[in-house]
Amino acid sequence: MKGAPLVLALACGTVAPPPPKHVELAASASADEVDAAIPADYITIVDFWSEACGACKVVESKTAADLAAEPLVVVRKVDVADGFTTAARVYDVGALPHWNIYDRRRHLRYVLVGSDCLKAPQLAHALAAE
Repeated sequence: MKGAPLVLALACGTVAPPPPKHVELAASASADEVDAAIPADYITIVDFWSEACGACKVVESKTAADLAAEPLVVVRKVDVADGFTTAARVYDVGALPHWNIYDRRRHLRYVLVGSDCLKAPQLAHALAAE
């Protein structure tokens, strides 16, 4: 009988596993697919990038460690290829790198373009602390 409350406590305390820290979406990703990849309860950075964008690689390398260190931050990478993709049009991606930062309620809080993307770790940490 002593084991029954413990089993009940374990069943009630079940927590869903956290979302993956890093997800890459295809260049053909629709706005619905991008939106679905933004989990609630986490700060989400959507990194719109292209293989041809050298600045995208530099910004990612300079911010990756800081972003990985924050447990409440996840990154979703969306390949916008040549810039004429559905996601590029819907999210108004006119220059790269282009990062959108969403809060835990899935509200867009920041749009960063170019070297402003280097501010993402500090902005994400501040949102995580809210």
